[in-house]
Amino acid sequence: MNQLTLRHRLLLLTLLPSALIAIALVAYCTLSGMRALESELRSKGLATVRYLAPICEYSIIAGQIESLYGLAQATIQDSDVKAAIIVNQKGRVIAVSGRVSLASENLRSALDEPAIVIETDKQIAFGAPVRRSLQEVDAMFEMPATPETIGHVFVEFDKSELVARQHKLLLRGLLITLLGLVTLAVLAIAMADNLALPVIRLAEAVGAMSSGRLDTRVAVVSSGELGRLESGFNEMASRIEEAHQSLQTRIEEATAQLAYQARHDVLTGLFNRREFEHRLAQTLELVHAGGEESTVLFIDLDRFKPVNDACGYLAGDELLRQISLLFQGRLREDDTLARLGGDEFGIILSNCSGSRARQVAEDICGLAGAFRFIWQDKIFAIGASIGLTPINRRVRNIDELLAAGDSACRRAKDSGRNQVCEQEALNTPERRQESNGWASRITEALAAGHLLIEALPLTALQRERPPGDWVELSARLLEPGQPPVALSALLNAAERYDLAPIIDLHFIEVAIDALAEARQQHKTLHCLVPLSRSALAGHTLMDSIKRLLQARHIDGAGLCLLFSEDISGQLTSQVIEFSHQIRILDGEVGLDDFGGSLSSFSHLRSIAPSCVKLSRSLTRNLGGNRASTALLRAIQEITADQEILSIADGIDDSESIEQLRQLGIDYAIGSALAPCEPFAVWLQGAVLRNI
Repeated sequence: MNQLTLRHRLLLLTLLPSALIAIALVAYCTLSGMRALESELRSKGLATVRYLAPICEYSIIAGQIESLYGLAQATIQDSDVKAAIIVNQKGRVIAVSGRVSLASENLRSALDEPAIVIETDKQIAFGAPVRRSLQEVDAMFEMPATPETIGHVFVEFDKSELVARQHKLLLRGLLITLLGLVTLAVLAIAMADNLALPVIRLAEAVGAMSSGRLDTRVAVVSSGELGRLESGFNEMASRIEEAHQSLQTRIEEATAQLAYQARHDVLTGLFNRREFEHRLAQTLELVHAGGEESTVLFIDLDRFKPVNDACGYLAGDELLRQISLLFQGRLREDDTLARLGGDEFGIILSNCSGSRARQVAEDICGLAGAFRFIWQDKIFAIGASIGLTPINRRVRNIDELLAAGDSACRRAKDSGRNQVCEQEALNTPERRQESNGWASRITEALAAGHLLIEALPLTALQRERPPGDWVELSARLLEPGQPPVALSALLNAAERYDLAPIIDLHFIEVAIDALAEARQQHKTLHCLVPLSRSALAGHTLMDSIKRLLQARHIDGAGLCLLFSEDISGQLTSQVIEFSHQIRILDGEVGLDDFGGSLSSFSHLRSIAPSCVKLSRSLTRNLGGNRASTALLRAIQEITADQEILSIADGIDDSESIEQLRQLGIDYAIGSALAPCEPFAVWLQGAVLRNI
């Protein structure tokens, strides 16, 4: 719209309302005519069956079939009539003529009066009862007895002629609309040209003034509003030079204000992230120049999101202002307090290190833990997770400080919140180079398709099983000229350098895309997706899952997220919370490598998984290991009692399959049952198998 010229805008302004009104009127008339044609056909059909029903009375009573056939034949002589049917009292056809489309249940319809029996795009059928005429009235009652229904007549009309007439009427309406629009266009062009020329002259004058020619004027030759606009432009041009100095002063004031806003947070008045990083770099330079060591604190407020969810963003903003004043009260004038974004803060403790810096961090943590935010009738406990990183000569740049502080802050979160965790900046060149190498390798693999997602199909060992196909997702890193990297090694490297969330999210995206495709094919699919320990850190992954499901317009049914038993043992509370959140989305949680420790059975009650993948140590050498067999039998009995599916992994020999089936294991994975193959190939085959 902004690229249109004035002439085009005037044309649009003139044509659009008129065109819309013309189209609306023609459309109304056309639709009214089409409805009138349909009403005429319905009236004709009802009149036909009303006329035919009394005529058929005598022939039905007398059993004159030939007469009835004659009536039916005479009825279909009308060009619109497709078929005529006469049935007796029991709904049996006694006379018919034409091409009948009505079903037998339609012919047995009990009609009390003439009505439409059925209507489709190609035909419409009418029916009416045939009643015996009353020859006498019961003398004991003032009202006559109800006439007896001795049969029904049905007449089918072909709507093809009606459709043709409607199309003709619609075409006529379109032609009228086109002629009207052409006429309107001619008038609009003439009007636009008359109005646009004075404005074009004004636009050229404005362009001249913007180039510095302040003596530019326009000739006052128009009348009405355009004439006043030309005069006003000349007066405005005369005053621009006088206002130039005043405007320059205001620009300088605005520049100073922008400079302040560029360094400060609008909400709290604290320094922003940009100024914080600038001051952090200055502090590091002073330390390298021989100054005293300092400390940087990274603070992430705990339980901030419930305040926003319960009371709205106004309450969250007020909480941030109050907590900012609380932190400022504990700091010195030389210290730097900044809001880094959201509910994150940063503090630079100048010339403060060691136990003194630790004490300041503990004091701030205690202040946040004791603070109670009151909003209307609600009281909230907040808390703060703090990451502490020393600023010493071993630190090369602020990126190392930011990475270490962020990592320490996340460890404080994962360790229970409202506490201080300390971490030195990791400045080893080899470690940075390796981390960056893995980051680029994983990013490039996802972009170029080198991370091959594979399918490990689950084979049912029991007859009674949930419907649909079951598959576990795996992956290998296939880089040109490099040996393949297995999923376990890839995840170990990814977790070591904080890259696991990228792989977790990619796995989930692939699984949700597959579930959406299966829903479109009306198929049932269950995807088991292995996740790393990083999936339990915060709500980032859960928010991504919600966003992906909403984008595909599906729920989480069929999505089962797997955590290894060592993760569930170390982070049981986080797994329980994650399980609760994913079940709200109709998803499920499963346990991988199950049965490898003594705490396995306690997880069944606390986490309540939907399925468990048995540890390979239990399914290896089933024939020669009685202890593993007994433990498998116990696991199967407990999981079956709690309606948890059991899955045996790594079954590569056919002898183990029958033993697992006899033990009652529900599913098995392995080369002896179904080969591992690319997930896209398996998914296409699964769809074709179910068609």
